Amino acid sequence: MSEPFVTILDDEPEIRQMLGEVLSEAGFRTQSFARAREFEAALNHVTPDVCLVDLSLPDTDGLALVHRLA
Repeated sequence: MSEPFVTILDDEPEIRQMLGEVLSEAGFRTQSFARAREFEAALNHVTPDVCLVDLSLPDTDGLALVHRLA
């Protein structure tokens, strides 16, 4: 069985790095994004098990993005 896959969408590089490191150490595979458009484009090619989404992004409202993708 492969490790669970987590995507991280946050415009703050320090937060992306910290979450990625902690999750990797806990056995998760991760992929990080700074912008919603990059994240949405990646979803055409990958299926994450969990998405961590910042609610206040510079290019969209994170909560609206979650509702649209749900």
